[in-house]
Amino acid sequence: MPKLSIIVPIYNTEAFLRQCLDSIKNQTFTDWECLLFSDGSKDHSIDIMKEFAAADDRFKVIEKQNEGYGATCNRGLNMATGEWVAIVEPDDFLDPNMYRRLLSRTSSPNGNLDIVKGAYWEYYDANGKYEEALLSPNLSNFMPKRRCEFSLEEFPAPFYHHPSIWSAVYRRAFLDGDNKNGMKIRFKEVPGAGWTDNPFFAQTMVLADRIAWMPGRYYYYRQTNPGASVFLKDYHLPFDRLREMREFLESQHVSKEIMRAFYSREFDYVTSVIGEFGYTDKGSDIRALIHEVFASMDRKEVFLMEGLRPEFLDYYMDFMGDSYDVHEHDAEEHPDLSIVLLMKDARSWIVDTLEAFTKYSKLKCEFIIADGGSSDSTMTVAREFAKKDHRFVIAGGPDDGDRSITSRARDAIGLARGAYTIFVPSNFIISEDMLVAACSGAEKANADVVLLDAGSVHYDYLAEKLIDRGVDPEYFIDRADREHGAMYGPFQAGELNDTALMFDWDYGWRKLFRTDFLRDKGIAAGPHDIADNMYEFGARALLAAQSLYVLDLKFDWGIDNTKRQRVGSAFWLSLVKNIPYTSQPQADIDSVLSTGEWLRETGAYGEYEKGYLNALLSSFMYGLRSRYTPEGIQAYLNAYKDKVSGMLDIKSRGALYFDDTDAFNDFQKITLGGSLDLWLEERALRDEDGLFDRDKRIRDYENSARLKAGTAIIAAAKKLSPSWFVAKAQEKAHMMKRTR
Repeated sequence: MPKLSIIVPIYNTEAFLRQCLDSIKNQTFTDWECLLFSDGSKDHSIDIMKEFAAADDRFKVIEKQNEGYGATCNRGLNMATGEWVAIVEPDDFLDPNMYRRLLSRTSSPNGNLDIVKGAYWEYYDANGKYEEALLSPNLSNFMPKRRCEFSLEEFPAPFYHHPSIWSAVYRRAFLDGDNKNGMKIRFKEVPGAGWTDNPFFAQTMVLADRIAWMPGRYYYYRQTNPGASVFLKDYHLPFDRLREMREFLESQHVSKEIMRAFYSREFDYVTSVIGEFGYTDKGSDIRALIHEVFASMDRKEVFLMEGLRPEFLDYYMDFMGDSYDVHEHDAEEHPDLSIVLLMKDARSWIVDTLEAFTKYSKLKCEFIIADGGSSDSTMTVAREFAKKDHRFVIAGGPDDGDRSITSRARDAIGLARGAYTIFVPSNFIISEDMLVAACSGAEKANADVVLLDAGSVHYDYLAEKLIDRGVDPEYFIDRADREHGAMYGPFQAGELNDTALMFDWDYGWRKLFRTDFLRDKGIAAGPHDIADNMYEFGARALLAAQSLYVLDLKFDWGIDNTKRQRVGSAFWLSLVKNIPYTSQPQADIDSVLSTGEWLRETGAYGEYEKGYLNALLSSFMYGLRSRYTPEGIQAYLNAYKDKVSGMLDIKSRGALYFDDTDAFNDFQKITLGGSLDLWLEERALRDEDGLFDRDKRIRDYENSARLKAGTAIIAAAKKLSPSWFVAKAQEKAHMMKRTR
């Protein structure tokens, strides 16, 4: 009888099978049998299997009809003769010393050693541009770095991570019923792969008497096989397996600590389905499945979970309707302001935004939801707000699909009842006091367009324009601590021809438009405008305005970006795996270029060229600075550098022509220097300086006496207080963070 039986369930993996079987054949531990199951393969996998079996009688080939991963593994478990059993997936491969090291400990003085588990690598094949690559997964990163032994009750940490059942060996008698419950442990038999490793993982970890942990990474888990189980073809699968795991755990009356670890797995799977795997939570079927998962959780235990990512907790609360309480509010009969919220796939932040707006109490306003065809639950949340707070109005039909910003802006203007209208990206929250001040100033001046500012380098330029008209210079002399600054205007764009279109870019979405003016002049968004900066829309409005003002709001500048941003650590891996969170914003360079074409068509380019080219320079550099991947930077330069360089012609115009000195200097390094290296080095150093400064502030904060005393008091209170009280307090604290 061999010491180890290795089970390999094989279905159409000829491209990777030879590497897998070679890695088994070359194990330094030699007392094994390998059961090769052809699960109805239609490629040449069977030929490779027979080749290995002919050369080494430890390989045994079993041909059968397709039954799926679970049924095939069960056949292997029933046929195995080894004292220990392992499973290897045919597109993966092993370190030569894997089984020698795992089987170096097969007994324990503390009870039956049922599982010996090691770490693993995530493996990526070379893709033409890059060589093969390895990533260390959470299991490898967060488990102990030393060998240790435990039961799951003593140490639930493995339950937080990927099942990785193939990075372990199992005592065969344990699987056959020699365990806490006398339960025969087998796989769920469903078609395909079916995520059946999940219930198997739960049953083995919970029923094991003792588990040995070996921190070495011995298994290479391939991520780049399109046919592998890591690519989800049916979103029901993870929910089905979670349901089975949940039922098993409840039947075993496991500890609260284990259930918290399981909740973490449930959060991971839900967010993977609607993030990494690209499904939407918009449909009723998938929403019912997510609701089933969240409703099964003990709410108190959710708030006692340590290390749960804030966005996961936000999503749980938003989905269950626990994170916001929308108060009844009548629609305003004659609103002063229509706030148009431009949104698309805003699930991660939309509750924060809408909740902040629904608390407005001073400003007579309405909120027009202009969705671009969200594929997630954005509009489900928006409609919940609109049901109770009738200031919220939904533009468009219930399911209009992907809508351009041109049509969204047009529909919003058609619906707007406010004297003024502002277009706001959905991830921004604006202080109500700021908008009250802005509306007050706009209405007093009867302005067509008002630019909202909090300290502009152009104020002196604007003041001189007005002084030349006879305005008293003393009007512009201000106290440094005054809350509101001057209103600069009225102007027409022609009076500010050197700067008007730079203002348009600088102020971005921070513009108020008189609603009737937009309708009368037929102002429309351009085809390349984006929510963050409707540049062509703004240009058309500025050039048509008879009364343009700049309003200095000074200390009322209350704007908060609620969008979570995260940069992946291995960007190029997004070629094979989605990165759902990214800090790379949408560039507005296409909108600026399109505006230039419109200016030429209308014959206005020459008059407004200087301001336009200043905007073009700033837009180009903003877009480049916000690309972080090598591919993104190169693609951006390939698309725009030559065209923008020709238009700017900085050699002829020189530095004094441009207001944005940082953008001008960086543009020189990139275009005239002929190399990105200097610019990239300086950017990296600036980022590093910023990180050092933040680290110092964090250390100073962590070392402060007040924080240490407060932390000690909270820790003591948690120990002395009942868990329900701690959970309630943490829920309230989380809500306070969200509502600021």
